[in-house]
Amino acid sequence: MNTSTQRIGTATIGLIAAALLLVGCSDDKGEAPAAAAGTGTSSSSGGTEVKVEGQNLAGLDLKSVTCVKQAGKINIASAPIGGGAQGLGVVMTDAATPKVESLGLVVDGSALAVSEMGGMKTGSASVSVDGNSYTITGDAQGADMNNPMAGMVTKKFEIKVTCS
Repeated sequence: MNTSTQRIGTATIGLIAAALLLVGCSDDKGEAPAAAAGTGTSSSSGGTEVKVEGQNLAGLDLKSVTCVKQAGKINIASAPIGGGAQGLGVVMTDAATPKVESLGLVVDGSALAVSEMGGMKTGSASVSVDGNSYTITGDAQGADMNNPMAGMVTKKFEIKVTCS
């Protein structure tokens, strides 16, 4: 593996970690998450789905998926079941046609992302909207955290969530 590929893999892992941390823990004031602080709107729905390669993302607590609209952004985050490693974090614009700014998924030990930063694009995502329901589909790329030098991993994903 060449040095350029190693740098991209390391940068991708860093982006995923940052995206998951920002989505799960931040708000504009540095206080509790926006939904708990009473600002923005938050919802989760029994109709939430997170699929990777056509299969439900095992180990992800779908009941914990939250969607918060605040300051022109839509933030989607989740928690794993029993403190496991699976996770989801998405930041997208709150526009008529939303655009995914960053997406992080942890799947079976692989840290995957969709992002565009500093001219470097990782993965791809598109969003369709039906009322308050959002469907995000695409390809997330990243690395196997157990063997990050093994090369890039790419997986197809589909996320359905209602955010009001």
